[in-house]
Amino acid sequence: MRHVVSSLVLLSLAGLAPAGAQEERSLQTVTVTASRIDADDLRTAPAIYRRIPADFVLVEAHFQSGSRDPAARKRELDTMFGRLKKSVSDSPGYDLFGGVIGESSAPIDTVQFDDIYTDYSGQGRFTLTLSVDTKPGETFDLLMRRAATFLSKVKTEGRAEAYLGDEQYLGARGTDKHRADLIAAITRDVMDLRTAFQPAVVTVAGLESRVVTQPAGPLELEIFIPYTLTVESGAANSSN
Repeated sequence: MRHVVSSLVLLSLAGLAPAGAQEERSLQTVTVTASRIDADDLRTAPAIYRRIPADFVLVEAHFQSGSRDPAARKRELDTMFGRLKKSVSDSPGYDLFGGVIGESSAPIDTVQFDDIYTDYSGQGRFTLTLSVDTKPGETFDLLMRRAATFLSKVKTEGRAEAYLGDEQYLGARGTDKHRADLIAAITRDVMDLRTAFQPAVVTVAGLESRVVTQPAGPLELEIFIPYTLTVESGAANSSN
């Protein structure tokens, strides 16, 4: 099932790569936004917006074990936790985060197994957020299939098993770099409106807001500043 809601997720990464590679990889992903895939919560974009390709998809990776012995359950999943982190650190284009997908996140190197492990009613489990970079020409379905294959290749321990969650979030890195372009386009639009409705007063509000994104297609995002614009021409008023 695919869902979509506008939300911000601040992410950073420090993997298990050498220090220089860790720093470079972290800088590339330290500021990103992600939007859940659920058309019910799409907002109407203002007149000025851009469409950009998604850089990655976020999905929950669930691990569980039903071994009878509680100590065995925890040991198996602790082993899986380590193997998952190793697989991600060895695989370009995959990142891993703690926290609740779409609400909060934490660099995986700050996440301790005991922080995420739960044991209830004879079932041990933990959940992390897996980030999968998009590839040129790849469809959403192919990307999700690739993510499932990646997870299935993490060697299992005992009765542990892994599966992907049902919710996905599209994301883009460095969205603030689009701010200047959006402001320039809004400025041109204001000038055009002043000319078209002259004499006119054009008022813009909301430009102090952050750049936001929302899904526009399977692997495409709308990016905009949620501003409002009012045109006052003579005695007549109209809003855009």
